[in-house]
Amino acid sequence: MSKIASIDIGTNTVRMLVFETEPGGELREIGQERAITRLGEGVGTRRRLLEHRMQGTLSVLAAFRDRCREHEPITIRAVATSAVREADNRDDFLNRVRVELGLEIEVIPWEDEARLMIEGVLWHLPDAEKAVLAFDIGGGSTEFILARNREIAAATGTLLGTVRLTEKFIFHHPIVEKEYRALEEHLRRELNLIKEELSAFPFEILVGTAGTVTTLAAIDGGVFPYDPEKVHGRMLSLDRVEKILADLKGKSLEERVAMKTIEKGREDLIIAGSALVLEIMRVFECDLLTVSEYGLREGIVLDAMKRKKLSGTR
Repeated sequence: MSKIASIDIGTNTVRMLVFETEPGGELREIGQERAITRLGEGVGTRRRLLEHRMQGTLSVLAAFRDRCREHEPITIRAVATSAVREADNRDDFLNRVRVELGLEIEVIPWEDEARLMIEGVLWHLPDAEKAVLAFDIGGGSTEFILARNREIAAATGTLLGTVRLTEKFIFHHPIVEKEYRALEEHLRRELNLIKEELSAFPFEILVGTAGTVTTLAAIDGGVFPYDPEKVHGRMLSLDRVEKILADLKGKSLEERVAMKTIEKGREDLIIAGSALVLEIMRVFECDLLTVSEYGLREGIVLDAMKRKKLSGTR
């Protein structure tokens, strides 16, 4: 049996996933971890990774590397997305990871990020052959993909990330309505443009993945401790998202931190993220959202497995 790990270095969160291949070729998860490091703080305005955020991320990556090595021999594929992609000092960060940790980080363009995301989403999605509109909300960007019969028909990358939106629009907690309205109007304008780009055919299923969406699902179902099996496949209604967001807007940061279903470090970002989910459902006129626990991390593993098969390695 071979083992493979994916490490997804996002704008807000670093995620690790470890799989082993069983004799029949099936993948079995043997470990996963995540940590909020907010590597992309300020990248939208300064275009630089901050020293203390880089150092915090390096510490997390060192721990993840050591976890992976417990499963040796293992193949590790690490990718970085929006924050590192945009930072002027990204080479400094990549070199430090290489020299200090012995890890090679692949900075992937949004097109590859979208392709890997949809591969992960469709992996365990019932009715995956249907017309699917999937979105992945990250800290620095959000990718949208329209697919049918497991084939991508159209895709677009945006700068609608939770860290970026929060830094630009949300400055008070509880939320000041004037700030929220500015965010809402911005989202509506951008999403209407995206809708035009993704109009090749009507979709049948709207799927959301990543931290904002799974947090909303956890809040909706009172899922604590977090249980992926109770979150994956959960359906969120437009009405329920509206009610959850209205409640969150009225809470202070401390009150949100006290909610067991919100991961510490996400308490300020959950407003912009939830507003984005809500406006996606409104603009695309969809009353139900399917929540996927699977996404980029799984897509990285599946893609790495394909590469190994093509190269003939075991």
